[in-house]
Amino acid sequence: MTRNSLLKEYVAEIEHLKADLLAAREKNGIFFSEETWNRLNAEQELRETELMEAKKQVEIVENQMRNVRDEFDESIALLKRREEELQDTRARLEETESALDLRGKELRRAINAYDEEVVVRQAHQATEVSLDGIASGLKKIVTQNLRDINGLFDKLGKSE
Repeated sequence: MTRNSLLKEYVAEIEHLKADLLAAREKNGIFFSEETWNRLNAEQELRETELMEAKKQVEIVENQMRNVRDEFDESIALLKRREEELQDTRARLEETESALDLRGKELRRAINAYDEEVVVRQAHQATEVSLDGIASGLKKIVTQNLRDINGLFDKLGKSE
């Protein structure tokens, strides 16, 4: 503040105090001048209005905080439920992966068994073809031998 403004403020305060002193000397029931009394009442009303506004603001802020706290609590509860669901899902995933690994091993064993069976069947088929060739050859030999025996019997039957 500047020196002049301070002096003006002090002069105004001195004037108010002089008016209050004069009112006190007159003893008209109020020890303040009417102007000071009105100023004090106006200041008091302004303070009360400001206090009521501040209380309303505090109430509004408290309600907002309560709402935010409720939303926070709901969010925390939802988060906890989601974490539990995540843990359950992870547990199921581990079980499924374990079952999948087991099925994969079983599938590999089945494929190996199938491949072995294919090899064995092909070997059997080759053996069957070979045996069929041998059996056909033996059949021809037997047929030839039967003809020869029949021919021998025929010769023996004519010579008797």
